[in-house]
Amino acid sequence: MKTITITAAELRGVVNYMDVVTEKLYDVDGWTDIEQVNRSEMGGVEVTELRLYNRYVDDDDVQNVCVRYYGINDSTPDDKAVVDIEID
Repeated sequence: MKTITITAAELRGVVNYMDVVTEKLYDVDGWTDIEQVNRSEMGGVEVTELRLYNRYVDDDDVQNVCVRYYGINDSTPDDKAVVDIEID
């Protein structure tokens, strides 16, 4: 399992945090397509389930991804992790 963390500093001035998540996921070797499977909220944390595909490979190689967004406001320290991305 690979984990990617996004800090408050990376999201400052960003309208939609999923834009930053998408950029980070496209940096993962070989993945070309992202599909959103589910979005829910659990205990104030927004949880989004995604699938990554590689359109250049002719098999069913799919990566499952869980994105947890904890929220951000003006008082959130820049070095605080506000998004965790788990690639399974």
